[in-house]
Amino acid sequence: MRILLLDDSVDNLNLLKLYAKKSSDEFVMVSDVEDAMTKIEEEDFDMFFLDIQMPHKDGYEVLENVRASEKGKDLFVCALTAYTSQAEIEKIEKSSFNDYLKKPILRSDFLEYIDNFSIKAAG
Repeated sequence: MRILLLDDSVDNLNLLKLYAKKSSDEFVMVSDVEDAMTKIEEEDFDMFFLDIQMPHKDGYEVLENVRASEKGKDLFVCALTAYTSQAEIEKIEKSSFNDYLKKPILRSDFLEYIDNFSIKAAG
């Protein structure tokens, strides 16, 4: 499975890179919105983890661009959020995000989430 991950925090990306080493999936990690959009348009991905809080464009704006693209309209997009208020969760659920993970993300939770997605996708 190919997974794209966009987070503007280099620290978060480095942590998730360490987590990804325990997975057999292929990860592409970027910290820039434009890089992510180019990759979505030019490559095939099974899943996209998208940080909600980023400078310049927040995750909701990025999601709108993803859904407007041909390859992104059906892409499974999981929000990554440190905001866990009920209002934020409701906003995510009303958007076109497929799901969300709360930060901080534990390695076991991250890998289990991906494994569960793989099983659902294969079934």
